[in-house]
Amino acid sequence: MFEKLAELITEGEMQKALYEFQDEYLHIQEMLPSDASKLCVLEASIWEALNDGTAELKALYKGLNYDHSNYEIYYMLGLYYTNINVNWAYLCMEMALDHCTNEEDANVIRSSFDGMKNSPGLRVRGTTVMVLSYNDKELIKKCLESVENYSPSATTEVVVVDNSSTEKEVIDYLNEIEAGTISYKLPIKIIFSLENLGFPKGCNIGADKADKDNDIFFLNNDAILTPLALFWLRMGLYGNRNVGAVSSFSNSASLQEIDQKDLERFVTDSVELQNEKEIILKALQNDDGKPWHKAVGPDIAYEAFSKYSLSKEIEYKNPYIKTFRLTGFALLVGRNALDAVSIEGKVFDEVFSPGYFEDDDLGIRLACSGYEQYICKNSFIYHNGGGGFEGHADAMECGREKFEDKWGFDIWGFSLPWQSACDEVIRLSRLNKGILKVLDFSCGLGANASYIKSIEPDVYIAGVCPNSFAAAVAGRIADATAFGEANTTRLPWADHSFDVVIAEKTFVSKGQIGRFLRPSGVSINEDVFPL
Repeated sequence: MFEKLAELITEGEMQKALYEFQDEYLHIQEMLPSDASKLCVLEASIWEALNDGTAELKALYKGLNYDHSNYEIYYMLGLYYTNINVNWAYLCMEMALDHCTNEEDANVIRSSFDGMKNSPGLRVRGTTVMVLSYNDKELIKKCLESVENYSPSATTEVVVVDNSSTEKEVIDYLNEIEAGTISYKLPIKIIFSLENLGFPKGCNIGADKADKDNDIFFLNNDAILTPLALFWLRMGLYGNRNVGAVSSFSNSASLQEIDQKDLERFVTDSVELQNEKEIILKALQNDDGKPWHKAVGPDIAYEAFSKYSLSKEIEYKNPYIKTFRLTGFALLVGRNALDAVSIEGKVFDEVFSPGYFEDDDLGIRLACSGYEQYICKNSFIYHNGGGGFEGHADAMECGREKFEDKWGFDIWGFSLPWQSACDEVIRLSRLNKGILKVLDFSCGLGANASYIKSIEPDVYIAGVCPNSFAAAVAGRIADATAFGEANTTRLPWADHSFDVVIAEKTFVSKGQIGRFLRPSGVSINEDVFPL
C-alpha cells in the first residue's frame, strides 16, 4: 500500500509526492488504523524533506492517534526532538524500541537510543506504578492490564499495596500474580496490609518499596489507562527541569474532569442496539446525582472514554495547564520532587488519613518547593471513582478541616477561577493584535491565570496576592506576582501599563484600578461579571 507515494519520496520528487499524498488522504477515514498511521508517516517524511517542522510534527501526532503502536512514528519523533529536548527524544526512542518487532529496524533505533544515553542533558528515569488496591477484582485487573499494555516494559515496575481487601477473589488474584501463576511482562511487587490504612498511608508504603531512582506514578486501582496516557504524562514531566508532577484529564477527577456532554455521543456509539442506546441516554440525562459512568457501567464507560480520547487532536502548541494542585487518582511525581517534599520518606502527609486533601497538600508543598505542576491535555485516564471511603462518610469534610488547620486557609476558596471575568479576558485577547497585559487583583493562588493561560497562553498576567505564601504559589503559574494590601502596597509595575485590570470593587478602590489601567483599557469587576 502507498507504493507510488513511497517511491516518489525515495526519488526526492516531493511536490509530486505531496499531490499523491493528498489523493490518498481523501480516503484516510476508510482505511484501517494501521494503514492510516503509515500514511501519516509518509506525510511526515514529505514535510521533513520540505523543511516544514510544524507540519511534520502535526502529521506524526495525527498518526499516533490512528495507531499508538507504530514504532516508526516514535522513531521519527525521537529524531525530531533530539536537538529540542533530549529527554523527549529519549522517551520517544524508548517507545519505538518497545513497539518494534523488526530486528533490523530495532538495531537502527537502538543505535540512536544508545547515543542519547551519554547526553549531559538527559534526566529520564524509570517509572514505578504504585497501585493501591481495595476490593473489586475486575477493576484492578483492568487497571493492571492497561499498565501492562501501555507502559514501556524495560523501564517500568509495578508495586501493588492491597489495603486489606475483604473480597476473597481480589486476594486470590494478587496471590496468583505474586506466585507467578498469572504472568505479566512487567515486574510486579505485591504487598498485603493487614488493615485498611487509607490512601496516604497505603501510598507511602508503596512509595517506600519503589526503586529509589524511579519517578512514581500513583494510580488508583479503579483507574484505567488509555493507550498514550503514561507516554504524554512522562513527556510533560520532562518538559523542563522545574516540573515536579503531572496528571491527566478524566471522566471523574476534581478540577480535571471532562464535561459529560462532550462524552455522550461516544457513550451511545459504544452500544449497538437502539433500545440499549435509549436506556443509556436516559441514564446519562437522569439528574439523580449518580455519576454517568456509574449509570452505564465501567465497560461501556471506558470504551466511550477511549473513543473520546482518540477523537481529540493532539495538542502541540499549548499541551499543558499549569496549576497548584493535582488530583491523586493518577499522579506522576518526579524523583527529584519526591525527594524534596517527602517528610521522613513519606510522600503524603498521613494526618489526612483515611483520605481526601492529601493530594492538595502535596500540591502546595510542591509549589512551595519551586516545582511546577501540569495537567496534560493529551493524557486521558478513565476513573471509576466516586465511592468514597467505607465507614468514613464524613472523610471529605474532615480532610478539608485538616487542610485548613495545617495551612491556615480553605483551599476550596482558591480552587476555581472567576469564570466570567476570565472568559472576558480570553475574548479580549482574541481581539487584541499584540500580547494582552492583565493585572489580576483576584489572583489568589493562581486559578485565574491557570484558566486563562490554558486557552490563551500568550496573555501576560501579573497577580496581586494577599501574602508572600500565595504569591509564591501563584508565581508558578502567573508571569509575575506581588503581595500586600491591594490599595496601599507599592506594586512593581508602571502606571497605566495594563490593558485589563481584574478586581473586586469591594476590595480594590477605583483609584487603584485606574492607576494601572491604560486609557483605553478595560476594568473587569463584579458589577458586570458576576463572581
